Amino acid sequence: MNEGPITSVSVHFQHKPLTSSRPADGHQRESLSFTVPYGMPIVTVPIPAVDDTVLLKLDDPDRPRAYKVLTRHFAYTQIESGLFVAINIVVTDVEPGEMETRLKEELR
Repeated sequence: MNEGPITSVSVHFQHKPLTSSRPADGHQRESLSFTVPYGMPIVTVPIPAVDDTVLLKLDDPDRPRAYKVLTRHFAYTQIESGLFVAINIVVTDVEPGEMETRLKEELR
């Protein structure tokens, strides 16, 4: 049964330490991917914006940490089943005390 074309989305987070001028090579180990019917917005699954904070397991697979989004890069490729979107998100460390400030602002 042909269900029609789909949009496949793959999200990769890449860590850039505060003390580094460029992101580390590679990206997180877990696969973050999903599909939506072709033509539907991919925002069905929230994709963090620049300056958002995200909780990820980048350095320690057993313990998530908070990171801040620096940049996002979207690559679009037409494939046989529809559209493939690869999203690379560069994150950096959250400064000491910054997460508490962000959470207090959300509670206001």
